[in-house]
Amino acid sequence: MNKKKWNLAPYLLILPSFIYLAVFFAWPMVRSLQLAFVRDSQILPVLAEADPDADVVGRLEMQTQVAVVDRTRLDEVLPNGRTRPVYWFKIVGETEGGEQIEGWTHQKNVFIESRTTSETARVTSGEGAKEWTLDYVERMINDYRFTNALKTTLILIVLILPIQFVLAIVMALVLQAQLRGSTIFLYIYAIPLGISDLAAGLVWVSIFTQRGFLNTFLQQIGIINEPFIYLSADHQNWMIVAIVLAEVWRATSIVMVIVVSGLQAIPREYLEAGELFGASLWQRLRHIILPLLKPSLQVALILRTILAFQVFAVVVAITGGRVLTVLAYETYRWYDPGDSGFNNPNMAAAYAGFIMLISLAFAVFYLRTVRTQEEAARE
Repeated sequence: MNKKKWNLAPYLLILPSFIYLAVFFAWPMVRSLQLAFVRDSQILPVLAEADPDADVVGRLEMQTQVAVVDRTRLDEVLPNGRTRPVYWFKIVGETEGGEQIEGWTHQKNVFIESRTTSETARVTSGEGAKEWTLDYVERMINDYRFTNALKTTLILIVLILPIQFVLAIVMALVLQAQLRGSTIFLYIYAIPLGISDLAAGLVWVSIFTQRGFLNTFLQQIGIINEPFIYLSADHQNWMIVAIVLAEVWRATSIVMVIVVSGLQAIPREYLEAGELFGASLWQRLRHIILPLLKPSLQVALILRTILAFQVFAVVVAITGGRVLTVLAYETYRWYDPGDSGFNNPNMAAAYAGFIMLISLAFAVFYLRTVRTQEEAARE
């Protein structure tokens, strides 16, 4: 009986994808989680004797106050062959858990006022150590800007996504209808795709500023007599409106492209059958198009929600990031080594990990709720 030959070709084709995911996704994600949950610290090993090779009897944290109960003076040989006097101190201290440690340590590891007479000292150096901690997560949650950033981010998602999907479906239906001049509509819809996030934000800043297009237009038609300041700390609702309009204008085309591809996969016979039986446009949309579009809508929902959690440049362009903040801006603020940031990668990693976690939660929610009949029947 001939053995079936193992075909390696599919595995070789998949290998580059695995390498890409490992290098550009898995490894950065692991490093980010390490920054968020692992703390680099210095721990002093306390020795049984005044000898660098002696056994370790315990470890003390930095800045621990200790009692000096004994001391000894030894001669240390330098690399050039000369000797110098050094002190070893026998210390007694307590760990954070309340355990009492007694042993010897070198003078370089403690701060002591007088090496010959002082009876107390403070631990100032030791060996590098890594420990798991939730301190950065707790600090993030207790950060006074965290609640506002999360609230604003969720408000933007709740406002932006419904508007984008309604507009994207309408735009896709217009293109699918193949009306005369529909190609022009496609070019118009695709214009924002060629504009960066920051540029889109600046476009809408020029509309809402004190001397922007909106105030100029309203003054010309006589609705207002003097410019209204939309983008200010006193009018945060208008800031949210500006951000929503900028994001809808900039990113609706992405959803439209996904919806158009889904519409093209729907057999025309289904739509023609609906027309034949007298179904209105709304009935065809509700009972034929939307159910068959669920896979495409699922992809679009996941993509747009993840991108909405990452909205950054538009918010910074319109609000400066300080008056109205979002999660992505707080991540940048904690990481930024400049004058406006805190240069704290651990806190930035905690914010980034939170964004990833909440994005995954929404993705799982969409995968469970927006399902086709075939997917629901298989469970």
